[in-house]
Amino acid sequence: MLELYHWEPNVDSGEPLIYLKEKQLPFESRYVDVLQMQQHRQEFLRLNPSGRVPVLVHDGRTITEAGLAMLYLEDAFPQRPLVPKPLAERYEAHFWIKYVEERMAPYVTLLGWHGITRPTLQPGTIEGARRTLEGLPHERRQLWEKALDDAYSEEEIALARESLAAAARKLERALERAPWLAGESYSVADIALVLTVRALRVVTPDLLSAERMPRTLEWLGRLEERPAIR
Repeated sequence: MLELYHWEPNVDSGEPLIYLKEKQLPFESRYVDVLQMQQHRQEFLRLNPSGRVPVLVHDGRTITEAGLAMLYLEDAFPQRPLVPKPLAERYEAHFWIKYVEERMAPYVTLLGWHGITRPTLQPGTIEGARRTLEGLPHERRQLWEKALDDAYSEEEIALARESLAAAARKLERALERAPWLAGESYSVADIALVLTVRALRVVTPDLLSAERMPRTLEWLGRLEERPAIR
């Protein structure tokens, strides 16, 4: 039995949702409302003590982190493969999973929270969220406290924008060499990036333009036509 604990189908939560749909694997959807801090409830922290979605559970085995969950699914269910077999392409797929998790998704999340989500939260909601942080590891608690205070410096906001601009350039160059991120075929690499790149339309709309990123926009258009992503 497969269960996926997830929030809205965006960035991290969306990746394994797409993967499961592409591989046509039946699963139980367990919705976790992040804005209501359900990921900090004790029953969820027993699955993932860091209080982060998504979490995949397969026959009682718990797998955290979106990229690792997709690679686990590939090994557990090799039909309809989405990880390339040639070593060079396999390397590219693993590279992009790591790259988006470390160099793109955190900055998209920061800018989205700072510019869109945090300004909409009512004081009561923020204070309620603070009360849920006690059971988190120290590092995660500090991150949430900073987010709830919206205590990001101008330098941090600038770094986020600069890092995403560098990532966008890297992505555009990669798509000059091949139609998909890991080579000639659609793969886990494309799934790992599609929702983060889509989010650039919101958090850095000037960056995702036809002038700057024509190949990326064409790649994104092809992805958005896939039934699993639609």
